Order: sequence, then C-alpha cells, then structure tokens
Amino acid sequence: MATILIIDDDDAFREGLAETVQDLGYSPSEARSGDDAFEQLRGRPAPDCIFLDFRLPGADGLVVLETLRKTPGLHTVPVVMLTAYATSDNTIGAMRLGAFEHLTKPVGRDEIAALLKRILSA
Repeated sequence: MATILIIDDDDAFREGLAETVQDLGYSPSEARSGDDAFEQLRGRPAPDCIFLDFRLPGADGLVVLETLRKTPGLHTVPVVMLTAYATSDNTIGAMRLGAFEHLTKPVGRDEIAALLKRILSA
C-alpha cells in the first residue's frame, strides 16, 4: 500500500486530506512542519508521495522542498505543493525545485484521486 506524507500545519485540512487519502486506499502519514516531517522520516522508508503546504511554521514549504531534493532517498519522491494563496512566484519556485504539481486549496476528492493515480502509476 502506497504511503502518502501530508505536511501541513492546518490541523483540519491535514486531517481531512489524510482521511481522503485513506478512503482512496492509501496509507497517510501526517506532519505539522518540515522539522516534524524530517523527524518522522529518519530511519524509515521514503513515502511514495508528499503533499507539502507552502506556509509552515519554521522553514516554509519551498525550503522543505529544497531540503527534500538534497536528501538521499527522498530526492526523487513526488511532491505536490499546496497553498491557499496561489501566486505565480510560488508556483514557479516550486516547479523549479522539482515539485510534481501545485494545487490551490481547497482540493476536491476527485482531484486528489486522479493526481495520486497519475503519480503512483508513473
């Protein structure tokens, strides 16, 4: 079963996305910040996909994405950037750092299902 890591400090959104991911047949894992995520990832297998919010406490999503891209074992994991505040700058920045996709919140169940199918069948 594919594991999906969700990094978002908005508890309600993160928990709702985790529930959707689980309902779709995947195994969700949750983190409230980049530091929390890296702590969870230490010594564990890499997730199959990461949903990453732009605005996080501490290091923002772009810094976390940049760190993921430099971390052996995590550098190729598909990352979907999430934001409630879409701008061309954060979209371009995320894509330059190798994000797989950029979504604006709120995100619908059908959109998540189609995206995960596309990511996990690649």
